[in-house]
Amino acid sequence: MSKLLALDIATNVGSARLVRGQVPTFETLKLDGPDLTFKCGKLQAWLFAEYEREPFDGIAWERPILTPKDTVDLLELLYGLVGIVYGFIGSLRQDGIHLVWCEVSIDDVKRAVCGGPTKVDPATGNRRKIDKDDMLAAARRGMGWRVVTHHEADAGGVGLVAYERLWPKRIAA
Repeated sequence: MSKLLALDIATNVGSARLVRGQVPTFETLKLDGPDLTFKCGKLQAWLFAEYEREPFDGIAWERPILTPKDTVDLLELLYGLVGIVYGFIGSLRQDGIHLVWCEVSIDDVKRAVCGGPTKVDPATGNRRKIDKDDMLAAARRGMGWRVVTHHEADAGGVGLVAYERLWPKRIAA
């Protein structure tokens, strides 16, 4: 059975390990440290340690979005972390190990966990964007996941979308 490591790449990295038919497991990697190099190095070391502890067949992550409020430091961190994941995949390829991988959009993650990128606000009747609290509640109540942070909820959504893209269910004849 194919194993997937799904990531929510942010200032803290949420992870979900998925295998079809099993309950996902979740974790949040805190990227504390003095600077960008330390944080990127922490993710890199964690990825290799996770692969050594329990190898996976695929890896997926939520594509970071850019907003007008984002600082240069945040942009460097997010895209530096994505680069670390690409480097991790490439390092394994150097050793003859070929992981499948994909990026997943934030809207697809929200669709997988909450049914869409927007919802109707019960107080006003207006549509509004799904927020972090909505994702966490849907992951806990709707999906029955034991997630602690919204990073873990997002990683679970990444995993749902990516698993079906990478290893779609075959229709029985």
